[in-house]
Amino acid sequence: MKFEKPYIILSAAMTIDGKIASKKGDPELSDLIDWKHVHKLRTDVDAIMVGKGTIIQDDPKLHIKYYNHNGYTRIILDSNLSIPIDSQVINYKPEIYPTIICTTENATEVRIKEFKKRNISIIKSGHDKQVDLLKLMPILKKKGINSIILEGGGTLNWSFIKNDLIDEIRLTIAPWIIGGKDATSLVEGKGFDKMIEGKRFNLINVNNRDNYVVLNYKRKRE
Repeated sequence: MKFEKPYIILSAAMTIDGKIASKKGDPELSDLIDWKHVHKLRTDVDAIMVGKGTIIQDDPKLHIKYYNHNGYTRIILDSNLSIPIDSQVINYKPEIYPTIICTTENATEVRIKEFKKRNISIIKSGHDKQVDLLKLMPILKKKGINSIILEGGGTLNWSFIKNDLIDEIRLTIAPWIIGGKDATSLVEGKGFDKMIEGKRFNLINVNNRDNYVVLNYKRKRE
């Protein structure tokens, strides 16, 4: 059977040495021009997806600025529904930006009811510690979500790379190096044992300005 899923665009900014946040979690790499490009990309998709770590650490609205738009869906991966109920993603303009939380069978009914009272949609996908992405993708597709911009951390990015779910990458390289073994890399997780196991992408576009470089890749399919 054909595997149905949304088109997934991984969008990120990183340092020259591949870090998307400092060892203390500072993710501020983008300048105003890059942020405008990010928000423009948000207007072109049906949904944005992040992990619970992004919500807990940064408490973002995940909204769209600078451009006229009709809103989109905010999707949070949270295996045990641990994000705060007063998070901005729950409460900021839900009529424009509806939110779906994707969790597992480990989430309690009490917690699920708390979120549903805020008109948050809940999708259960999987029985393990992490949301089952391969099960989740067709569910989102059936809900009419045909394209998603992934703005996750290194762990979430690895989950999508590992499962070969990334179709396109839009990557901004900021002109500095921060180092640090505890700083967050673009892709973390277990990683592949051999280079030949890695997922390959074709470079389709390169832009540079003010020492920033923007790279656009598409997944190389055999």
